[in-house]
Amino acid sequence: MDVIFVDRGERSIDVVLLYDCAICFFKLVYLMERERAYLVATPFKKSGKSRLKVSDFIFALSLDLKWGSPDKVRALLQEAVEEGMVRLEDDVIHANFGDEQVEVPKGFKPAKEEDFFEKGIRLIVSQTGISRKEVIALVNERQDRLQGLVGLDAVTLLVAREMGIDVRDLAQEAYQNLIAEGHSKE
Repeated sequence: MDVIFVDRGERSIDVVLLYDCAICFFKLVYLMERERAYLVATPFKKSGKSRLKVSDFIFALSLDLKWGSPDKVRALLQEAVEEGMVRLEDDVIHANFGDEQVEVPKGFKPAKEEDFFEKGIRLIVSQTGISRKEVIALVNERQDRLQGLVGLDAVTLLVAREMGIDVRDLAQEAYQNLIAEGHSKE
């Protein structure tokens, strides 16, 4: 399989794979990974420090910058620890990156609404304890087995359901989104 990366600037990269349905998936994952790195780096950059108290990190993202609820920021922090972006010692977060490694673009704002795929991944991670990267790999493998005939959002729900996770709320949201999308095309 050949892979070609085409960087299109600040918030976009195209990944061209000579492998049918995976193109959009990898582009989406790359953008989410970059945004997560920016989110995690922002409190450190704003404070000018390489370590922060957990409470300061949560305050900076949740209350000061209003980028998400404290629970959402805690989940982000857990993912950052699992991915090795930061390490947690007692109540102190240590950045495992330098200023030159993560350059947060001036005026960066994260996506306002967490997309459906991200909600599904977060649900699976929180309910199973499986790492985010492993969950994304499972969803990708399942979509490949379905030969790309089922959308990524639906595959994420399918994987969650196969793991015994209650997906009724997300399924209802997916249904409402589908109805709204159908009405907007009329």
